[in-house]
Amino acid sequence: MSVLNWLGGAFITAAVAVSGQAAAQTSLKVVAPWSNLNAYGKVEQPFWSKTFGELTGGQVTAQVTSYSELGLSGVELLRLAKLGVFDIAHIVVGYSVADDPVIEGLELSTLIQDIPTGQKALDAYRPAVAETLLKKHNLVLLGAYPNPSQVLYCREPVKSLADLKGRKVRFYGASMNDFISAAGAVGVSVPLAEVVPSLQRGVVDCGITGTLTGYSFKWPEVTKNLYTMRFGWGLTLIAASKAKWDALPKDRQEATRKAVGTLEQELWALAASDDKAGVDCNTGRAACPYGAPAAMALVEPSVADEAERKRILQDVVLKKWAGRCDKACVEQWNATVGKVAGVTAAP
Repeated sequence: MSVLNWLGGAFITAAVAVSGQAAAQTSLKVVAPWSNLNAYGKVEQPFWSKTFGELTGGQVTAQVTSYSELGLSGVELLRLAKLGVFDIAHIVVGYSVADDPVIEGLELSTLIQDIPTGQKALDAYRPAVAETLLKKHNLVLLGAYPNPSQVLYCREPVKSLADLKGRKVRFYGASMNDFISAAGAVGVSVPLAEVVPSLQRGVVDCGITGTLTGYSFKWPEVTKNLYTMRFGWGLTLIAASKAKWDALPKDRQEATRKAVGTLEQELWALAASDDKAGVDCNTGRAACPYGAPAAMALVEPSVADEAERKRILQDVVLKKWAGRCDKACVEQWNATVGKVAGVTAAP
C-alpha cells in the first residue's frame, strides 16, 4: 500500500453541526512503526483500532497503519508528519535526528543504559522536545516511549568493545555512527528490512537493533554473537499535526491526550519486559515467550568496556552533538538530561 493510496479522503472527518448540536465523530489517521515488531501487534495496533475509541467514549476513533504497510523506512516520518500527511505519527527519534539536534538529545548513543534512568531523562527533557516539535515541525507532542535496548548482533565472535575495530556495522542515527566510528568500526546505513540480506552478503559484519527487534526480524539466523552494551533505546515520539490538532474541540483534545497517556504507560512496561525477553529469545538463556529460542553467544560489557563507553560518550558523542546544537540547546540539555545521566556536554 502506498502512502497516497492510504491517505485518500479527508484526515479528520469531524464536523460541527449547526444549532449547537454535538460534533460528529472524529476519525484520525495514525501511522506506527513496523508491523512485525511486538509493540505494534501487541499494543499499538489494538490500541488505535479499538481501545482508543473506547477510552474517548467513541467520540474520537483512529485508523492505524504501519511503516511496513506504507513502504516507509522510518527516516521520512518527521518530515511527513510536519507536512500534515498523518494526523498522529509515531516517530522513531534515531531515524529523525538529521532534522533536529534538540530531539537527538533524547537518543545520544550509549548515554542511557537502563530504563529507569531513561524515564527520568525523558521527564526532564519533555518540555524541550515539545517546544521544538511545535516551533520547528508544527507538531504537538502527545507521548514518548522506548523500545527494547539497541544492542550489537555480529556474525563473528565479539568478546569486548575492542572487537568492533575494522568491522562494518549497520547503524542508524548520527550519534550511533559517531560512537561506533570512535570504537574503530565502519558505520554502514542499511534500512531495517534489508539488514538480514546485507549480513548474508557480507555488506555488513554486525548490526545494531533492539533485543527483541532482531529476534522478530530473524537476525539470529545470520548472526551468532550478541553484545549487550545499550547503544540506544529506539525512543519513539507520538505527535499530532498541529493543524489537525487545532481542529479538534478542546474536550476531544483532552480525551486524546489522556488516552495516549495510557498507551505510553503500556509501551514503557512492554519495553522493559521485551528487553529481557529479546535477550532470552536470542540466546536461549531462559524461556522465550515469543517462539523457539535461538542459540546466540551472549557477551555482556566488561568493566573495561564500560570505562571505554564513558570515554567515547564524553569525548566524541557529546562533543560532536554539541557541535550540531546551539549554545542554548546544550545548556538546556545539561540542566535536564545531562543532570539525570551525570554527564556534561561542552557548548
